[in-house]
Amino acid sequence: MKRIQWKVILVCLVVVFIPILLLNEYTVKFFDSYTRVDLESHMRNSGLLIGEYYKRSLDGESVLDDASRNDVHRVLAAYAAEIDSHIQILSTNGVVLVDSDLESVSFLDLSARPEVKEALAGRYSARSLLKDDGRRMYYYTARAIKDEGGAVVGVAYVYRHTAPIVNAIRQMITHQRMVTVVALIVAATLATLLAYTLSSRLRRLTQGATAFAKGDARLDVVIGGQDEIAELGEAVHAMATELARRNRYNKEFISTVMHELKMPLTAIKGAAELLEQGAAEKVESRQKFVGNIRQEADRMIRMVWELNELTKLDVENLRGNKVEVEYGSFLREMVDRILPSLDADLARVECHAPDEPLSVLVIPGRIEQVVSNLLDNAFRYTPSSGVVSIEVSVSDDGFVLTTVRDTG
Repeated sequence: MKRIQWKVILVCLVVVFIPILLLNEYTVKFFDSYTRVDLESHMRNSGLLIGEYYKRSLDGESVLDDASRNDVHRVLAAYAAEIDSHIQILSTNGVVLVDSDLESVSFLDLSARPEVKEALAGRYSARSLLKDDGRRMYYYTARAIKDEGGAVVGVAYVYRHTAPIVNAIRQMITHQRMVTVVALIVAATLATLLAYTLSSRLRRLTQGATAFAKGDARLDVVIGGQDEIAELGEAVHAMATELARRNRYNKEFISTVMHELKMPLTAIKGAAELLEQGAAEKVESRQKFVGNIRQEADRMIRMVWELNELTKLDVENLRGNKVEVEYGSFLREMVDRILPSLDADLARVECHAPDEPLSVLVIPGRIEQVVSNLLDNAFRYTPSSGVVSIEVSVSDDGFVLTTVRDTG
């Protein structure tokens, strides 16, 4: 039973843990992908806005004067703080013209960077880069700033680190782990209750069946519920009831057989002893006692044959051999066939059956065998002056009863 309990608990934990694990992994990956794509889209749009503002600031000039550069710087600084990013305007040579951070190195040459090269060629480009310390990941977007003729007049360069995303993912993983632990605890508790409910009933059934097999007790264990285990308990209880009934029948049957066999054996032994004591010297006495021995031996042979026939009842498919008969007529015809086969002077026979027809399903050969045995026993112990009566009646619960009585 312990193995069943642990199997149920293990299966429940696996069923809960694996979907949660897969869902957590999918959620983290989806969140990471979605936020990074959304971040890049936001940085790209920011580059477009910055580029448009830079073109208006040029006002037809090829370069910015100091006043215009200061104005652009203030706007970039404010916007960069708002979107939590670093913004730069690059010249057509990839040199930093305006930076949102005053502390950055002015006129820094970034033309060697791949994303900048793409932007200077008139195409949008983006790149991610892990810093040398391995602690921060940065996103870089470079967008070409073009005039009305389509010529590149600069590059809007926006980059920022992904620490907020990483922190959000870490918090998500922490919360998911907590939820997973709580779910596993709840699943383990429910699985333990379920396993105990199942195994306790099976344990009671096993203990009852073991005790019944040893003969220590009756199998009257009550298994509650309406599931398969309850059905199993009912089936086992029905089986035990049938076994108990058969055991009682076997004991009664063996007792009856011993009683029936003892009588002819006693008669044979008595006749043999009388023959040994000198009865064999007289022809009449010898013939009488030898005849008794033969008669009792024939009786034992007939009883052995009947026992052999009875043992076949346990292995026959009785249901397929049943036929429907009108039982009153069937019984009268059967008695008329049996009476001539019985030796000795017969007592008077009376047969009583209801006037109304009684249609019943029977196995004709087996019913005739039973009635023949009863009549043989009745006539054996009833003198010719006595009466053997056969009566057919219907019980209150609808069964047809056949009763054989004698005055012997």
